[in-house]
Amino acid sequence: MERDIIERLAMDHALGELDTDTAALFEAYLAEHGEVRCWAQAMTETCVRTRKAIGQKTQPVDGKRHVPRLRGLGPDAIAWRTWGRRAAVVLVCLGLGIVAGRWSRPQIATPRTVVIRTESTSAPSDWRQVLSRPDQGFWESKAVAMLQTRSEETPRAHTGQRNLWDRYRQPKKEWRYE
Repeated sequence: MERDIIERLAMDHALGELDTDTAALFEAYLAEHGEVRCWAQAMTETCVRTRKAIGQKTQPVDGKRHVPRLRGLGPDAIAWRTWGRRAAVVLVCLGLGIVAGRWSRPQIATPRTVVIRTESTSAPSDWRQVLSRPDQGFWESKAVAMLQTRSEETPRAHTGQRNLWDRYRQPKKEWRYE
């Protein structure tokens, strides 16, 4: 017989699971073959030790022994921890959403007018004659208007501050009308 078969039969014999006929045949085989007997004895000793160790570990605990009990590990504590973690995740996500929303808010530009004042320059004497004549042509009026000083309002240039979505927005020249 092979070694693993001998060891299995030795375990079953040590645990008392073999019927009387099979146990008698196994003992007769071990008596005839001495070289196999050491395998069976090693497995029998291992089974006996294992059974004793299991018996010692599974004995009931005396009432005198104090078993420390951990607090806060009951089902209620576990449920509160789970809900606490979920609530923390929701609060963090809300905070990030609020911050991203504030950053992506479009900047409302208030229109401001800028008045530029310049010093008046004296017009040459030739232009005085043009101004004094009642029948002016278009180009003459244009030239006179260019030489007259006046306060002009220039709109304020855009500051160039972009919001969050501008970098992802597709420019009009790239729109496709398919």
